Amino acid sequence: MPYNIGRQTVTVLDAPLIDGSYNAKVRDWEHADPTPVSGCTVDFTGTSETRNASDQTVTTARLDLPARAPIVVTEWMRVSWQGRTWEVDGVPSDPQAAGPLAGQVVNLREVAG
Repeated sequence: MPYNIGRQTVTVLDAPLIDGSYNAKVRDWEHADPTPVSGCTVDFTGTSETRNASDQTVTTARLDLPARAPIVVTEWMRVSWQGRTWEVDGVPSDPQAAGPLAGQVVNLREVAG
């Protein structure tokens, strides 16, 4: 995928917190705020498949955001790319810690089935 380095566009989804059952706060993904980010690189990093009572496929990817991206991705966000919605896997790196020319690195995970 070397020809796609820095040429992909993703949409970062940030959902507001709303009141849920039993006074719990939940994310309202139906009303998530989309932020398009261009100049990204997304690479698939792995897949696994489980064949039990319910088949399940887990796909992982790595998102490299450009320096000075319009948004900082947190573990509470999701990313839309190529018609698929990915969850942020773990806590993303802090873009400020690497310096002004480095972008943020985010691990993504999609569970299907």
